[in-house]
Amino acid sequence: MNGQPDSGDIPAGWERAPIRGDEIQLQHEDGSIAVKAVKATISDEWELELEDSIGNRYTTIRPVGRVATRDRAVSALVSFAREVNDLRHERGEVLPDDIVREVQRSERVPV
Repeated sequence: MNGQPDSGDIPAGWERAPIRGDEIQLQHEDGSIAVKAVKATISDEWELELEDSIGNRYTTIRPVGRVATRDRAVSALVSFAREVNDLRHERGEVLPDDIVREVQRSERVPV
């Protein structure tokens, strides 16, 4: 992997955000939610996060888990975005806290 998800791997409705330092991000096209991997400051691990915005007024970041390498972070982000799509498709409106809880329980996202 090249440090960013390949365009063909990114789920429908998601796009890569510009790289900002040690951060990889996929954002949903509706602008309300993003999945991120941020390099931990103390170790070589990457922290996975869910970021949601409400009407561009404020943003909340929720920790989801950690992975050991940048390549795993890229792979986990793609799986994470797919999981968000599936949850939204199954349930319609789903709260960010519910997304985090379901992702942490799921075996599809390696966190």
